Amino acid sequence: MPRVLMLPLLLLLACTAQAESIRLNTDIFPPYQVREGDRLTGSSVRALECIFDSMQVEYDIRVLPWERAIQEVSAGKADGFFSATRMNRASNFAVLSAPLALEKWYWFSNSPTRPPSIGKASGLKIAGIRGSNEVEWLQQHGYRVDPLVSNTGQLLQLLQRGRIDAFLADQQTLRIELTRAPTTLRPAYAHFQQYTTLGVYFSNRYVDAHPGFIEQFNDRVFGCLPEFGVLTAGERQRLQSLYENLFAQWRQDSALISAVREQNRRHQGLSIQAIEQLDRQWLAEQHLPADQRPLTTSVLNTALSDWLRDIRSGQNGAISELIVTDQHGLNVAISDLTTDYWQGDETKFVEPFFSDQPYMSTLDYDQSTRRFQVHLSTGIRDPLTNSVIGVLIIGLDVEKALRMDDLLFPQPLTATGP
Repeated sequence: MPRVLMLPLLLLLACTAQAESIRLNTDIFPPYQVREGDRLTGSSVRALECIFDSMQVEYDIRVLPWERAIQEVSAGKADGFFSATRMNRASNFAVLSAPLALEKWYWFSNSPTRPPSIGKASGLKIAGIRGSNEVEWLQQHGYRVDPLVSNTGQLLQLLQRGRIDAFLADQQTLRIELTRAPTTLRPAYAHFQQYTTLGVYFSNRYVDAHPGFIEQFNDRVFGCLPEFGVLTAGERQRLQSLYENLFAQWRQDSALISAVREQNRRHQGLSIQAIEQLDRQWLAEQHLPADQRPLTTSVLNTALSDWLRDIRSGQNGAISELIVTDQHGLNVAISDLTTDYWQGDETKFVEPFFSDQPYMSTLDYDQSTRRFQVHLSTGIRDPLTNSVIGVLIIGLDVEKALRMDDLLFPQPLTATGP
C-alpha cells in the first residue's frame, strides 16, 4: 500500500477546532485516507465526518508518518489514530473502535501454490511496506518480513525480479496501484488470506475521561457506512462453486428428507397464529434452565441435529451453522441454537423455497465474534414428488470459506482481479 511521508500537516475538519476537540492522527492510506491538494478525503475520513457530526463532537486530524501517528497516541500527545487493524502493541494504551472499513487481504505471487499457514513461513521470502497493517499482522503471526520497503510499487518490482516469493496486500489498494503500473508488474496469482477490519484506536486516557464515548461512536458507525460488507461478484461466484462442489449433496440425504417429511406431516394445517406462538415459546425457553426447554430440546437432541454438528465440525470452521426447516420454515434440525424457531419470514428461507436457485445473503458482520458470515440456502426436494418440502440453510464464515475455496481452486489474477 502506498505510504506518503509528509511533514506534519494539520487538516481541520467538521468545525473550527476548539481546545476540547478530539485529536486524531493518520497517514495517507488510499482509498481510506487520500490527500487531494490541501484537502484530506477518503472513505474512512468521510465516515468519521458523518459519525462526529451525528455526535456533535468537534475534531481535528493530523497527517503524520504512520509510526509517529501511533507513538503520539501512546505518549498522550493525541487522542487516537486510524485506519488501523487490531495490533498487539496498541492494546496497552488504546481501544479499537467498530470497523470503519473492510479490507480483503490476499497473498500476491507468481506461483499457484498458496503461501504456508500462519507461523510456518520459514524459507519463504516475504516483503512488506514499512509500518503497514499487513507487516504488523505478519510479524504478530510469526512471519519474517524482509525487506521492508516504502510503497506497493516497490513490492511489485521485487516480485517481478524474483527477489521475493510473495507479499500480502489489500485487494482494493493493490488494484489502485496496478492502474498506474506496467502490465508486466502484475502478479500471476492471488490467494485469499482473510478479511480485515480497520477502525480508530482511541487512547485509554481519552476513553476513560469521556464515559460512554466509545459506545456512542460504535453505535453510529454502521449508519455511516452504507456500502460496508459487500461481496464482489467474483467472491459470490467462488462461494457458489464451493457450495456446489462440497455441500450441495447434503440436502439429498435420505435421513434428512425423512425427517422433513415427518415434521411436515405433523405440522399439516398449522395456522400462522400457531406458528407465531411456537416462535414465542422458542424465544422464551432461551431464558429457562435446560431441563425446562421442551421445544428447544426436541430440535437440538435429534439424530439429524447430531449429524449436522458432525458435518459442521468437519469443515475446519468454514461452516458457522446449519439449519434444516420444514415447509413452513420451522426448524427441523439445527447444529447450533438459533435465535428464532421460525425462519419462514426471512429471505434465506423464502427465496430458495420458491426458486430453483440457491440463495446467498449479503455479507453480515458479527461484532461479538468479529467475523463475517453469509447464509447460503437451497430447497430440499422430495425425490418422490420433486416438490420443495423444506430448506437447508448453511451459514458460512466467509474468511475460512474463501480460504478453503482457494486451496481447492487457485485463483489466477485476471484483469478484473480475483
